[in-house]
Amino acid sequence: MNRYKAVRYLAYFLEIIVCYIVQTTPGFTPEVFGGRPVLMIPLALSIAVFEDEIPAIFWGVACGLLSDTNYSGPVGYYAIMLAILCYCVSVLMGNYIHTNLLTTMIIASISIPVIIFGQFVLFYIASGYTWVWEYFLRHYVSRIIYTWAFVPLIYVFNRFIAAKTSSV
Repeated sequence: MNRYKAVRYLAYFLEIIVCYIVQTTPGFTPEVFGGRPVLMIPLALSIAVFEDEIPAIFWGVACGLLSDTNYSGPVGYYAIMLAILCYCVSVLMGNYIHTNLLTTMIIASISIPVIIFGQFVLFYIASGYTWVWEYFLRHYVSRIIYTWAFVPLIYVFNRFIAAKTSSV
């Protein structure tokens, strides 16, 4: 591994730790209409935009495992979903789509609702809870929008990291 890649991976590691602390600290990010952001989703997505497939999967699993400790317990839902998302995004950005903020926002506007709604379906609807749609509207819609709002900030930061640590 070259020096630039090591610095980039260290920056990703520190960014994950900071975002996890921000995401899990009560009161650090205020609740907006009953929802708090899942910062690990845009973080994993923006890392995958700039990395190859295998490192993207690794960082997706790392972000997913941290989210699982906070949101869905030991099942591994976020780890699996973010690994799949990061692989697909890395392949798309590496081979078919130009890497920029617009394409990242479009991918985020599809993937964030799918992942968060999938968690809702798996853990609430499948478990037989009542009044699930009211709960979805009160907490999950705002969580989806709030999470999506962080995509530009995290993308710009990771673009800066990728630009400064490229070995060209």
